[in-house]
Amino acid sequence: MPEILEESGVPLYQQLKNILKGQILSGVLKPGDKIPPETDLCTRYGVSRITVRQAIHSLVEEGFLYRKQGKGTFVTSPKLRRRLPKLYSFTEDMLELGLRPSSKVLACEVIVADRKTEEILKLPPGEERVNRIVRVRCANDEPILIETTFIPLYLCPGLIEEDLEKGSLYAVLRDKYGLLLDHAYETYEVGKVRKEEAQHLKCRAGLPAFVIERVTYLRNEIPVELTKSVARGDRLRFTVLLVADQAQIRREVEV
Repeated sequence: MPEILEESGVPLYQQLKNILKGQILSGVLKPGDKIPPETDLCTRYGVSRITVRQAIHSLVEEGFLYRKQGKGTFVTSPKLRRRLPKLYSFTEDMLELGLRPSSKVLACEVIVADRKTEEILKLPPGEERVNRIVRVRCANDEPILIETTFIPLYLCPGLIEEDLEKGSLYAVLRDKYGLLLDHAYETYEVGKVRKEEAQHLKCRAGLPAFVIERVTYLRNEIPVELTKSVARGDRLRFTVLLVADQAQIRREVEV
């Protein structure tokens, strides 16, 4: 059994953290496993409860562990990698990963676009109304992100009557409205989950988050979609692989 050495110069909590992290990465502790109680860890490794709590807190912050109030601390599921060199649909993306996608619609309405949305979607004069759809997107029932989507009403009348909890929005745009999406631009910023968002994402307020904005176009450069998303930083990771003169974007999803 690995030991914690006071004379090593490495903080005790860091040594314990490394031991637990190694057990997770090696499979000794598997996804969903409950780690030993704090008192057991104190006895096993000869450290104080403060040291144990520091180590566990650090692993929770890094996404290796998660807490269930009144039940204990558990190992999170491994992250799943997905290449994103193409325009992707969340629903289709999760299916390709072998995950079960689902959505919860929080709002579905027709509104008058504000000035910024009107400019981004290049709405024609007299066509300022848009479909506004707010959804919580889940993988295997785990909330991953909140999306707020705006789609021009003149392109998609009746869109809010569709069942957007079960199917893919992109599939509806393609099959019902004949809109063949060609390309999109996404921007990423670092942010935090706000209190009202945390309730729907089932996480703590202030958790690091990706703030993502996507504008999707037809081949003739007509904007079809503006989507603003807030994604949990402990469940989603983007990396870029640079190879010569090309780049491939990868996404990791943890459920």
